[in-house]
Amino acid sequence: MLRVEGEDAPNVWTGTDFLHKVNAGESVDVGDKVVVIGGGDTAIDAARVARRLGAEATILYRRTRTEMPAIDEEIVGAEEEGVKIDLLAAPIEIYKKNGKATGMKCQRMELGEPDDSGRRRPVPIEGDTFDVEFTTLIAAISQAPDFTGFDEFIEGRDWIKVDEKQKTKIDGSFSGGDNVNLGLVIDAIFHGRQAASAIHEMISGEPQEFQQPQMGIIKFDKMQLSFYEGIEPVKVTEMAPDARLKDMQAEIAATISQEDALKESKRCMSCGMCFDCGTCWSYCQDNAIVKPFDKGGTYKFKLEFCNGCKKCAENCPCGYIEMH
Repeated sequence: MLRVEGEDAPNVWTGTDFLHKVNAGESVDVGDKVVVIGGGDTAIDAARVARRLGAEATILYRRTRTEMPAIDEEIVGAEEEGVKIDLLAAPIEIYKKNGKATGMKCQRMELGEPDDSGRRRPVPIEGDTFDVEFTTLIAAISQAPDFTGFDEFIEGRDWIKVDEKQKTKIDGSFSGGDNVNLGLVIDAIFHGRQAASAIHEMISGEPQEFQQPQMGIIKFDKMQLSFYEGIEPVKVTEMAPDARLKDMQAEIAATISQEDALKESKRCMSCGMCFDCGTCWSYCQDNAIVKPFDKGGTYKFKLEFCNGCKKCAENCPCGYIEMH
């Protein structure tokens, strides 16, 4: 919720409610002027869908373009389709007439010190307000699961807490995905796999292994970029903005060909993963590295032969080898 007076009007929706109605095939009348509050992917989606319904669409975001959490490709796509983005602005009051919201008062902001998210905190500029008119207002500022009926699982503002096996504080109960922390679908898949192992362990008594996600990121400073051939990415053909707005189901980006898909795969740098380039083996003068007989096999290290020269690690193009 926006937590401002007047947001109980019937033409004030959340981003997820709006998108659900459209995707469910319901008839949605947004009028001719839609304002969306927020800077994430849901806000961008809502604004782009509103344009496809024939309305003007404006996004109000309380920080700058740099702080917008939406994918940059989506922001650019929205701008191409005529979505206006009004930055450093936040709603403070919604005007109503005959029970419906007709506009709102907005506060101009400036960026202060960083908050807990690491982004600079928006600070109101005293006395700097302006009015915006609309036929529909969509709030896409945050999301949270609906915990109706699951109140006993909740612990303060942390939603449902779980251990490394996805167990909750209640015996025999497990949780994961967005109930634990809003994230990507891959997080939920991992949580489900962990919970399945824990349930099997609980029922069968057989100990299971529980892996923790590997969060290590190999950055360029650990790689030898000169090893790789510079290959430009395949350019994907996109539908013209005017054509996009005429068809709600249109695929904006064309599917690439099999030839292009193979060309793209050759651009992979295998960051942090051995791809059998043989560089370490060729640099080792002490025969401490055993090259696999089969293509794609695992390289083995004879530590008793290694003198710690670090040549293998320093010349590994993908940053796979670490010295301890």
